[in-house]
Amino acid sequence: MIFHCEQDTKKIAAAFAGTLRGGELVFLYGDLGSGKTTFVRGVMEAFGFQEPVRSPTFTLVNRYSVASGAIRQVVHADLYRLNSPQDLLALALEEDVVRKDTVLFVEWPQHAGGLLAPATHEITFAGDGISRRITILPQPLAEPHQRSSDPLAP
Repeated sequence: MIFHCEQDTKKIAAAFAGTLRGGELVFLYGDLGSGKTTFVRGVMEAFGFQEPVRSPTFTLVNRYSVASGAIRQVVHADLYRLNSPQDLLALALEEDVVRKDTVLFVEWPQHAGGLLAPATHEITFAGDGISRRITILPQPLAEPHQRSSDPLAP
C-alpha cells in the first residue's frame, strides 16, 4: 500500500486494527521517522483510544488500556535503544506476549537478537521522500495463542 501523509497511514492502520483479535505480536520495520508510531496511533484511534499515543523511543515500552472486543491492552515497544538483547528481559514483555487480550507492537525487533517469539504479522515501512509504502505480511506459522510456553523463545 502506498501512502503520502499521516492520515493515509492512519487509514491503513485502522483497516489493520479491524483484523486484530488479541494475542498478536506485530513486528514493525522501517527507518527512523518512517511512520511506525503513526501506524500504532492509527490502530489506537480505531480502538477508540482518545489519549495521546507517544513514541516509546525513550521509555522503551508504552502500555495502553483499551476496550475493543476481546482486546483490553495494546503494548508498543521500541527496541532501538537496547544495549544488548539481554536488556529485553528487563522490559517484561514475556507477560504481554502470551496474553490473549493484548496486541503487542514491536519496533526494531531485530535488536532483540532472536529472543522474541515469532511475529503474527510483519509490517515494513519504506519511502523515497515523496511517497511511502507499507507492506503487511501475516506470518502463518505464528498464529496468536499458539506460541511456545516460553514466549521469548523463537
